[in-house]
Amino acid sequence: MNFVTIDFSLNSPGICIFNDKRKQYHFIAYLKKNGSKKAIKLQEEMGLLDDVTLVFQPDWEKDVDYSSIEFNKIMRYDIMSNDIINLIIQNTFKDDGYLIAFEGVSYGSSAGTNNIIDMASAASILKIKLLKHLKPEDIKTVAPATIKKHAGKGNMNKRVLWDVFVENRTGEEFLEETNFWSFAKNLEVGKSVPKPFDDLVDAFYLNSLIRSLQANLPLPA
Repeated sequence: MNFVTIDFSLNSPGICIFNDKRKQYHFIAYLKKNGSKKAIKLQEEMGLLDDVTLVFQPDWEKDVDYSSIEFNKIMRYDIMSNDIINLIIQNTFKDDGYLIAFEGVSYGSSAGTNNIIDMASAASILKIKLLKHLKPEDIKTVAPATIKKHAGKGNMNKRVLWDVFVENRTGEEFLEETNFWSFAKNLEVGKSVPKPFDDLVDAFYLNSLIRSLQANLPLPA
């Protein structure tokens, strides 16, 4: 089975794949290219790892006209969805089957109402396209707090979750065999976890959660 988990956002969707037959991970970052030269250099270095695929998004056109803006958004979401599905197909074994899970929208986010609506709309387009290939029961959505609770505590922020990840406090099997984990473990991180590492860590713990649920393993109380 290909367990595919998606921490969806407009600028930095993070995807974690685990194939339980081959016992291997793969991480995908579909990232909008912005930030400092140092940040972009770090992202490019991460993209050289053999268990990481890093793809920078196209430069999306902007328009001052309201109608054009709304149309361009839909076109962007359509292109993003196609790109993400192709990246998943390219990095999985199709004959092994799929279980795909999304991290649900955090309505307490400080991103703003319009941004949350846009993100939910884009994620919906991706899910509709996935349903052309999969059954409805193959696609799950999990609340962010449930994922964090699985990793240790329901109110953890991204910085705390990062520490849990690089120290592998939850004892995740096969994680420490990945080049991505080794690379992350040696990073010097300040108060904020750099993009796209935070999104990939979220996707990783969602992956761990759905595999536990699939195997009927006990989850943290």
